[in-house]
Amino acid sequence: MEGENENDLRLSALCKSLGHLWAESDVVEVSTEIPPTKMQECNLTLFGKLFSKPHVNFQAFTTVMKKAWKSESVVCLQKELGLFSFVFQSEEEKERVKKTGPWSFGSNLLVLRQCDPEVPEQCYDYTRCAFWIQMGGIPPGWFREEVVAGLAERVGRVVEIKMGNSGSGPQKAGKVRVEIDLNSPLKSGAILDIRKKKLWVEFKYERLPHYCYTCGRIRHYAIDCEEIPYE
Repeated sequence: MEGENENDLRLSALCKSLGHLWAESDVVEVSTEIPPTKMQECNLTLFGKLFSKPHVNFQAFTTVMKKAWKSESVVCLQKELGLFSFVFQSEEEKERVKKTGPWSFGSNLLVLRQCDPEVPEQCYDYTRCAFWIQMGGIPPGWFREEVVAGLAERVGRVVEIKMGNSGSGPQKAGKVRVEIDLNSPLKSGAILDIRKKKLWVEFKYERLPHYCYTCGRIRHYAIDCEEIPYE
């Protein structure tokens, strides 16, 4: 009980000292609307963060990304180590880059976020990213959008579903774009329960970057895994 009282006193003193860091006179009120030119610039801007290793050669990085995006006109700036902004010349070009991801540099995942004119640059969440997942093993009679969506929801938030033709071959298995938590292990599949008959449906992730087959997480390879040492 005595220790709790001491903590309360410390917290009270800290709050009191923080109260002197700013005053009412330090508040700047902005009542006008965001200028249309600035709004347009924000709409054409994506922020990107390298998920694994922030230390890269900026010149090499911009050269590779421009070539991968087929966009020499995009303006790239480095905000801090591993954090970048990309200003595109058109909405179509920006949306094409967003929809054809995920993108990587040297197997290092680049997580992209749409610029919000009302949100500071340091307040974006880069721990989630959308991946296309191919699903194999669904019987032809049950190859339906609601079944595919139900399986995909076991991985994360479903963004888009592309239904292929039922049949053999990876291009005919259908695929789903799912936003996943990058800090959690990837699921390699899920069980499809059909009238008490359980079938394994395999998940194949497209454009998978640094991935550890030991702990199941993106960011590193098995040889560098700290959770389950390689040796």
